[in-house]
Amino acid sequence: MSRILIADDSSSQRIILSGILENLGHGIETAGNGQEALEKIGSNPPDCLLLDNLMPVMDGLQTREALQARKTRLPIIMLTADIQECLKIHCLELGATLFLNKPIKQAQLQEALQQILLTSQSMEVPCT
Repeated sequence: MSRILIADDSSSQRIILSGILENLGHGIETAGNGQEALEKIGSNPPDCLLLDNLMPVMDGLQTREALQARKTRLPIIMLTADIQECLKIHCLELGATLFLNKPIKQAQLQEALQQILLTSQSMEVPCT
């Protein structure tokens, strides 16, 4: 069982994603913004981070940059309702492992996690 950290300012999104991940057999931890996520990652890094892009206090890109500055190695799935291709490209250029558009469907998230967790088990996935 993998431990997944969900960083999203929407409590309803955290509940929905938590339910999906629990159904898939994963352990869940949540954060309401990027700063909370960084604190949780610093004390006990998860196997994967689901990171919303638009959040107060510290957004997804700022969180991603902070992780990169700390040289933290962690698979990251960026989540957003923004459908602009340029945002997706920018997130991937900054080192996000995958990019998913909201609303997230269980099959879509399951496939993404299988891909990431299999890759991270066979080799380290850099955050940089």
